[in-house]
Amino acid sequence: MSTFVIVLVLVLGVIIGNLLWLRPSPRERALEAQRQQAKQAGFSVALRHAPEWLQLPIGERMVGHYQIILPMATARLGRWRWHGGLGNWQPVGKPEAWLAPMPWPTPAPAGWLGVEASINGATVYWREDGNPASVPAMLAILRELPA
Repeated sequence: MSTFVIVLVLVLGVIIGNLLWLRPSPRERALEAQRQQAKQAGFSVALRHAPEWLQLPIGERMVGHYQIILPMATARLGRWRWHGGLGNWQPVGKPEAWLAPMPWPTPAPAGWLGVEASINGATVYWREDGNPASVPAMLAILRELPA
């Protein structure tokens, strides 16, 4: 009888242990809450490979891809990449943009890697942080309001 109880406890322990491995971590739950908040704010949210023009090292290419439809100011149009070493935004494939003031906050908001702005909207490539305040701040920057 005692052998049966010991085997039963071990089997239940293995089953319960495996079920606990399936639970999302607190970080994953925070990221999911942030993504839901972004969707409610009007963003299209995805986790994708970063585009080549961001020039990220291998192993760091999966980034948050937050896209929103908003009219954008002409100065912001194009592809912009944050260069941490130089500490500024770089226009990608648009050399005349160097002559205009930087259209995005400097230093870059936490985790922002690049912005692709077209006439009807913008896409922000960034490393999600799970902070709920990041989504309204991102929306305010894209709308050109003080964050």
